[in-house]
Amino acid sequence: MQQQWKEAFPGLLDKLLTTAMLTIGRDAEQGCFSALYAATSPEIVEKDWNGYYFTDPGQPGKESGQASDPGLGYALWYLSELIIKDRLGQGALVDWGPTV
Repeated sequence: MQQQWKEAFPGLLDKLLTTAMLTIGRDAEQGCFSALYAATSPEIVEKDWNGYYFTDPGQPGKESGQASDPGLGYALWYLSELIIKDRLGQGALVDWGPTV
């Protein structure tokens, strides 16, 4: 489990956050189960689940409203291109998607 809050909130708040996360959260080993399932389970092919998001092993999840919003998708693509061009230069991208 990630515990960045230990540095940001030392002391009592750290202990409260740690307890809460251990109660409702997942540690790294538990968190990887869905990805391992998706990468290795024959059910993925059998049930035509290629490309699905899994909340738990064997449990396809649903996209949030934000994840399925084409406008937000375009905005993310646009912002990503701007950041890459700013950091790596105008020639850093191969033209294989929407252009900015």
